[in-house]
Amino acid sequence: MSNISTDELEQRIEAGEEVVDRYFDPTTTRIGTPHPMTSRRQQDVVTTNLDIPNPMLGELDQMASELNISRQAVIKMVLRRALDEHYLTKKSIS
Repeated sequence: MSNISTDELEQRIEAGEEVVDRYFDPTTTRIGTPHPMTSRRQQDVVTTNLDIPNPMLGELDQMASELNISRQAVIKMVLRRALDEHYLTKKSIS
């Protein structure tokens, strides 16, 4: 697996390049509820404040460093995963 920035990855996806096999390990990538792939530029974005305890902030920064992405990208990634897990759990209970 090679490192790639989120912006470059987004550009390649928008250009129609198949990136899953090249940049993601299928043995560790989780599959959740499919959501349409849209560019950040196409979405309505709301800026919000979030109070985060210092130890958790350190963990987020460590993850961002390991993944070579921004803290904001890590927070969005973790929130997306949590929402997907919520929907999967809700679906399995129904």
